[in-house]
Amino acid sequence: MGMRDLSAFLPLLACPFCCEPFVQEQQVLRCTNRHSFDIAREGYVNLVRKQLPGDTKEMLLARRAVFEQGLYQPLSDALNTLLLARLSALPVVRYFDAGCGEGYYQSRLYEALLAGETAAISMGCDISREGIRLAARRYPASFFQVANIKERLPLADQGLDLLLNIFAPRNTPEFARVLATGALLVIVIPGPLHIQQLRSVLHLLTIEEQKEQHVIEQFTEECKFTLLASESVTYDLTLDEEALTRVVMMTPNYWHLTAEQRMQMTTLSTLTTTFDFRCLVFQRRIAA
Repeated sequence: MGMRDLSAFLPLLACPFCCEPFVQEQQVLRCTNRHSFDIAREGYVNLVRKQLPGDTKEMLLARRAVFEQGLYQPLSDALNTLLLARLSALPVVRYFDAGCGEGYYQSRLYEALLAGETAAISMGCDISREGIRLAARRYPASFFQVANIKERLPLADQGLDLLLNIFAPRNTPEFARVLATGALLVIVIPGPLHIQQLRSVLHLLTIEEQKEQHVIEQFTEECKFTLLASESVTYDLTLDEEALTRVVMMTPNYWHLTAEQRMQMTTLSTLTTTFDFRCLVFQRRIAA
């Protein structure tokens, strides 16, 4: 595989150690203080200060299979509809998916933008190296990084027009720092009814009470964001045993499954369950 040209992405990046800009030297990103990071064969870069465990390959492959089956496409379609009208006036949309996993939502937005003749510079990060490797292999038009959302993001100040945060940890000061004034922040969280029937049968983790209100307060009070829209996406699907197992495996429930729960999953032949999401669209206010 030849050298990947990252020149379109470099103005949006910053060294995670010293916050200085990068230059590309062959298959290496190097900042002005000579911190260097190899560009992997798949085209991504590992920019974490300390490698931490993320979603496992088993979880990520289950998630990709669920996406390929179309189970989360109504959510992706709703997100794209929410965003396209708000972004179409921009000559180029510079966006970043914080917690992108294997890249599904980011890539479908990229396709929708291009279909609407809007140019895009698409980037994403995840703490899971396996997730980033999968994303980089399948979606080569985007630039992916292994990075920790809970730390300083390896991004320049106020460089983004849009930041996506879908079922991922949130870092309010960092999200505010990297977004330009007037830029959009989209946060997606599970709604209170999400896989309710499946959670009830298997005694899975519960959804945090008042989660939507807590997120709204977190961003409107602490980081100078304005809430533009709050949209619910809710639909029912009947799933077979294989799909039910994958839906459980792709969520944090995977880390907490008991032997009894794993056995119980094998006894479910079909189940109709609700998919329920809240899509929150914020706008970055003028910095104080």
